[in-house]
Amino acid sequence: MQPGLPAAIRLVTSDKHRFFALPSGWIQPAGERFGSGQTRPPSGAVWVDGPRTWVRAADGHVEFGQGRTVVWRSHGTYNIPTADALWSDAYSPAGAAFQIGRRGPLYVAPSGGAERRVARGEWADGWTRSGTLLTLAKEADGFAMRLRAADGSLVRTLATGLTTNEIDARADVGNNVLYLAHGTIWSTDGHDVRALANLSSLGFTSQPPSLYGIGGGLVEVLGRDWHDVILRRDGSVFAEPTPPPVTGYAAFGVNVANGSGTTVAYEIVNVSSSRATVYLLREGETKGTPVLRVRHANPCDFPFSWHGSWLLYRSLNGSSYAIPSDGRRPLRLPPRIDGARVSSARWA
Repeated sequence: MQPGLPAAIRLVTSDKHRFFALPSGWIQPAGERFGSGQTRPPSGAVWVDGPRTWVRAADGHVEFGQGRTVVWRSHGTYNIPTADALWSDAYSPAGAAFQIGRRGPLYVAPSGGAERRVARGEWADGWTRSGTLLTLAKEADGFAMRLRAADGSLVRTLATGLTTNEIDARADVGNNVLYLAHGTIWSTDGHDVRALANLSSLGFTSQPPSLYGIGGGLVEVLGRDWHDVILRRDGSVFAEPTPPPVTGYAAFGVNVANGSGTTVAYEIVNVSSSRATVYLLREGETKGTPVLRVRHANPCDFPFSWHGSWLLYRSLNGSSYAIPSDGRRPLRLPPRIDGARVSSARWA
């Protein structure tokens, strides 16, 4: 292929062979060692909220593990035949948390310690960078969102009376959790809390929007009518891209920012023809610059990944393109190698 890539790209063909597309333009076999690694948890275990972490039930004990190693085991035993009996679970170096049954008790344990029952009908949503546990609970007037210490004690209540749309809108942005509460976007690191932006001032006056961390410290605020605002981590507006027509087009809300948060990639797909245009959006712009037009796009796919100032785009039929953000022409990666279709492409 044409030389000029900033780094190698790993390609996997439909017959499971692995190759590297090198900056020199050569295609080189990758070898099996690049395809090794655990892709499934141990038998009877399921993945949980935590880096490469699983949970299982073993002789009545709840066990969290990483790789083949059990990193925490409950002191007590419970009437749970499998991990499917756990309604929620989360693990981090700060501690472990699990809830038995939809309305059942929540247990929390500090790192290396024993669990204790701290609430009922409250479920673990995930650990924060401050080592506190974010939890949710259904109450008479809506949902409550709380922070608990690693020993299970209550640190603070973030909000009460939340709607289903509000609790579904929360997102991780960098090391913080962003959430909606009564018309305001809030941010917490698991200890401190601050208001980022008022929804009405951003043009969201009806149903609550959704929040998405898109990389580079940016957050996308996306309404159901495709009204779209991209914010910086301090709540200021980065850009407000103009959406396509409401009908006949899709994939507009799938935004991915580069690591420095200076450029955002998105695509607009014509549903009837499956043709897509890829755009790069920069600070203050209302419409991105078109950098690629392709056939056979999938509006339900997540086709982007960044490497510095280069964007990798993957289409539905296996064609992939490395796109420089400085205006140079994209480089097309080979759609087939030794006759086999390239089914996956990612930065090595």
